[in-house]
Amino acid sequence: MIDTIPLMPFPYKPVRNLVRGFHPLSSIFVKFFPSLDLELEETGSKLNSKEYISGALLTFTFYFFVIGSIFAIYAYRNHLLGDLKIRLMIFFISLIISLAIFSYILIFPKWVSSKKKLETERNLLFAMRHLMIQTSAGVPFFDSLASISEEYEDPNLNYGTISREFKKIVKEVRGGKELTQALEESAAASSSHYYRRAMWQLSNANKAGANIGFVLKDVVEFLSNEQRIAIRNYGSQLNPLALFYMLMCIIAPTMGLIFLTIISTLADVPVNEITLSVILILMVVVQIIFIGLIKSRRPTVAL
Repeated sequence: MIDTIPLMPFPYKPVRNLVRGFHPLSSIFVKFFPSLDLELEETGSKLNSKEYISGALLTFTFYFFVIGSIFAIYAYRNHLLGDLKIRLMIFFISLIISLAIFSYILIFPKWVSSKKKLETERNLLFAMRHLMIQTSAGVPFFDSLASISEEYEDPNLNYGTISREFKKIVKEVRGGKELTQALEESAAASSSHYYRRAMWQLSNANKAGANIGFVLKDVVEFLSNEQRIAIRNYGSQLNPLALFYMLMCIIAPTMGLIFLTIISTLADVPVNEITLSVILILMVVVQIIFIGLIKSRRPTVAL
């Protein structure tokens, strides 16, 4: 629920009127975020890019005045508001916090879209295998899609984002839309290259009347090969990263401490607690960076 709050439509008319007041300014910001409409569509938001940026600008203005007012009241009660430095400090603190909130709102759809893409690619191979087994057993293709779209309480039986996407497809087809068109629209709305490719192949096979089972077999084989390649590439990338990690986090700190000890002994330069604390903090920061780097390069595979 928390992940969808910034993407919700504006429920109250006064708020909508305030948001519309920022439309001229948001028209300028839209040019710097060309992919925002696609990201909002993928997250399921009913807002377009202009409305979303207008809401972000309204939020920025609201927090700027609220935070500034709180600090100004505090400064006034302590007889500090007459100082120009205090007023400038209040202004810049309010501006920095408001800009941070504004930036978070703008990158939020991209974060949600990226999270959805990872979940889609993690479950895609399992879902395609499910379809292949069912169609090979004689179950109609649409019924196989409907079985994946069912949401189970057991997470091991649920395909997450894939189940939700297939649920939309099934709902649209039952509402009168052609299955081929529903598959193509689902593919176009996704940022995952593998999901788009799988859906387009299924759509073309359904349109041409080809054997869906053979197509699904090719899709499963393609996805399996891509995951094997991704794992091999990840393994080859770990070797230089591990070497660089040992150099920066083990060898360099050890040699640095030895040299500091020698210099402090010969040149009578004291090594105090502040120096050791700085070295410790730098080691922690470097290790966190390495962990994030390794995690970011980890492939999304069905394990």
